[in-house]
Amino acid sequence: MMKKIQIAIILSLMMLIQGCGSHKRYSIEEIKEQAMLNDKEAQYRLGVYHEHKENHEEALKWYESSASLGCLVAQNELGNIYKEARLGLEQDYHKAVEYYQQASDGEYFDAINNLAYMNGQGLGVKKSRPKAMELYELAASKGSIRAMYNLGISYMYGDDELEKDYIKAYMWLDLGRYYTLTSKDMTLKWTIRARFDELDKELTYLEKKEAKKLGSQWIKELKEDIKFKISLQSNYCSHTYT
Repeated sequence: MMKKIQIAIILSLMMLIQGCGSHKRYSIEEIKEQAMLNDKEAQYRLGVYHEHKENHEEALKWYESSASLGCLVAQNELGNIYKEARLGLEQDYHKAVEYYQQASDGEYFDAINNLAYMNGQGLGVKKSRPKAMELYELAASKGSIRAMYNLGISYMYGDDELEKDYIKAYMWLDLGRYYTLTSKDMTLKWTIRARFDELDKELTYLEKKEAKKLGSQWIKELKEDIKFKISLQSNYCSHTYT
């Protein structure tokens, strides 16, 4: 249901769909023409269109074609499709991981975040919390706010392979909270804020100060503009999140 709502929003706000990095709008017929000319972004959008229309075979065909041409968004979306068993397909975690890996190799941070989740849960790969945390940190360094959130709650709650660390949890949730200030993803924004407020009550002033210091050091050490990375990927092909 959530996925269909996301697709409907995309189509209602961007249909006739806005081009990547452009304010020009295209009709569905124009998108079809571009897709036939092997425009990978148009093919991805056509996949979204057909999924919304519940033309599952057509949707899969265009997603796969777009992915084969190197569209990172399409590769990531195919990972989502196999993970969620959409388009009438059986759930296949191994294929999901394959597609997430393809998009991750292109440094698409949503895919890196998704690949981290698969490693953390042992879906399609051997379960490894250390590997998941490594990938979450990589995704965060590429600009994934969702990965910052996942790092925060991982340290906040811990598990058999990861000790709780409220200072690191606060650091990541604080970073995620900061970068969602201008985000249009209200669900993610308020989810992060809720966990941050919950943790804020548990830490002392000095612990919060240490967490903020660690966050500032992390940003400084990157020597790159995370805000730019976030805006750059957010404008790429009108993708959706999982």
